[in-house]
Amino acid sequence: MAFISRLAILSLLIPTSSAFTVVNSPTTRGASSTTFLRMADDVASEYDFDVAIIGCGVGGHGAALHSRAQSLKTAVFSGEDVGGTCVNRGCVPSKALLAASGRVREMKDTSHLSDLGIEIDAEAVTYSREGIAAHAKNLANRVKGNLEASLVGLGVDVIEGRGVLTGKPNEVKDAITGKVYTAKDIILAPGSIPFVP
Repeated sequence: MAFISRLAILSLLIPTSSAFTVVNSPTTRGASSTTFLRMADDVASEYDFDVAIIGCGVGGHGAALHSRAQSLKTAVFSGEDVGGTCVNRGCVPSKALLAASGRVREMKDTSHLSDLGIEIDAEAVTYSREGIAAHAKNLANRVKGNLEASLVGLGVDVIEGRGVLTGKPNEVKDAITGKVYTAKDIILAPGSIPFVP
């Protein structure tokens, strides 16, 4: 029985004009080689992006990371809200506020502190609501900046405007500039809005 390598089979299955290239990884002695497909960088696409993601919260950010891991040209429409509700108005700032209030509560627990050999005047423990709010906002901004930097560092195009479907297949419009982008695939990750009946 003749042995045909994976590279030979893939070469037969994929025409040379294809948008894919076959990559054969180097082998170490005794290890088997790995062959995989990669999008060819020099092939012109009929679309601006392989993937456009509307929304840049937890879902949109994760989708963008996964798309780039697959070597897809990716754009994210952040709607001027990288990180979404969790980072900017929900999880991150609320946990910062809870942490600050917990510290104040611990510092006012004179009974517990005296058991530890610490004496403090509970009335001397004060706090600034504005200072705590500023800390929460600064923390949220730092996390937002780190998320955006991670996307940009991986080559994701972060478009500040809100992405709006145009009604035509494969088109997304930047609501701020009015520019229309095309993408082979569009992922909707706009988050949600609370509904109170």
